[in-house]
Amino acid sequence: MRDLQKNNVPATNQVKKLVFPHENSGIRILFAGNSITKHSKKPQIGWNNDCGMAASAPEKDYVHLLMQKIRTYDENAAYCIAQVGGYEANLYTASPEQNYREAAVFHADLLILFFGANVPKSYDTDPTPPKAFGQAYEEMRNFLNPDNHAAVFHSAGFYIRPNLDAEKLAVAEKYGDTFMSLGDIVTREETHGQFNHPNDLGMQEIADTFWRHIEPVIQTLVLKRKAVQGNF
Repeated sequence: MRDLQKNNVPATNQVKKLVFPHENSGIRILFAGNSITKHSKKPQIGWNNDCGMAASAPEKDYVHLLMQKIRTYDENAAYCIAQVGGYEANLYTASPEQNYREAAVFHADLLILFFGANVPKSYDTDPTPPKAFGQAYEEMRNFLNPDNHAAVFHSAGFYIRPNLDAEKLAVAEKYGDTFMSLGDIVTREETHGQFNHPNDLGMQEIADTFWRHIEPVIQTLVLKRKAVQGNF
């Protein structure tokens, strides 16, 4: 049996740029993630799609699946992806201000943080790391939500990294955000595809898990927007 916990995708050059806004007039969703959220084509490693790895097509990754659900409430919902794979890999030196200002000014109504896989494995056993993952994670959370406008949702990692998940949970609890567990999605071989990333089934289950948490907030956001616009 293959090692489902081995992240064998290089953290470098996952995308051609780091922020991908998709503008529209409705509620605004910001996804901060790594290759599972978006990875550009990279034929030299055998990846030929431009979407969340390892969905078989863009419409099958969790971002597009979630946006499809969100647009049943607001057909004009906008979204933006902040690809933070390099930020994770350079945990000790990276700063959100260096590359993610466009994502911060997107002014999201709802923010989903789903990253951690590219944090060096040595971090898990280093008793005195130069910088805590939780600190870098909190800095990204706050940079992407500068005026505390967005409802923020944090996901456990797709790979089992208890230290990272504990630090994410602590950040979520500090701000009264929602923390989402992925349950057995991370351990079942049937949810893993190319490069040990989530296949179409894994992506669907991730999207469904996130949706159970965010749907009530989406409903509220849509009602508020309609009220402000005088349509309710």
